Amino acid sequence: MRNRHRTPFALVAITLIFLAACGTAKTTPPPTATQLLQTASDHFTNDSAMHFHLTASNIAPGLYAVTDAQGDVVRPDKLAAQGSVEVTKGLNAGIGVIFIGQDQYLALGGSTYTKSTLLPNLLLIFDPNQGIGAILKQVANPSTPVTDTVQNLAMWKITGTVRSTTLAPFTGSTSRQSTPIQTTLWIGQSDGQIHQVLLVGQAADGDNPQSTRTIVLSNFNEQVTITAPLA
Repeated sequence: MRNRHRTPFALVAITLIFLAACGTAKTTPPPTATQLLQTASDHFTNDSAMHFHLTASNIAPGLYAVTDAQGDVVRPDKLAAQGSVEVTKGLNAGIGVIFIGQDQYLALGGSTYTKSTLLPNLLLIFDPNQGIGAILKQVANPSTPVTDTVQNLAMWKITGTVRSTTLAPFTGSTSRQSTPIQTTLWIGQSDGQIHQVLLVGQAADGDNPQSTRTIVLSNFNEQVTITAPLA
């Protein structure tokens, strides 16, 4: 009889010990915004190549007001992209650009490339210390990271602001007026890479508070070949 009464008490004791252990188990806290931004900056600095998709809306029109473009960057000095520009309000034209070292090639409204000296240095968008690199290092008042997804990949989402002058590689603006631009960053939970940047605000002359620029990065460190167009 005694043994039959001991078993329930023993089970209760074991259960209480187990619950206590679970209650005191340590969980790994999520990374801070500072940690994530530093990790993404380090990866971005060391990436050898990447694919990008740039879109923009409600921006000031112009010869190089890119509204949609996709392409590849191969560091240190190669870029190739095709897309469209809003030359004047409501009028879009196709554009292709190739950068190889100091040489740049431009195709406007067709597939024939000619050598050019008119283009802004688009490689600065992907420079570790300018463009995206500067955003990662200079974003002000970063929020607490929250979970999100981009292209079905788990992300840490961070919001903050950057100064419009930091975005000159994106906009081509030479204005010295510095205004805060709402900035949202998505950093991969598994790879620590910067996968998406969203910029909203008056980043260039002629923009408005709803002007939006988005760049999505992917295919990091894949083998890509960029060559000069045939003469």
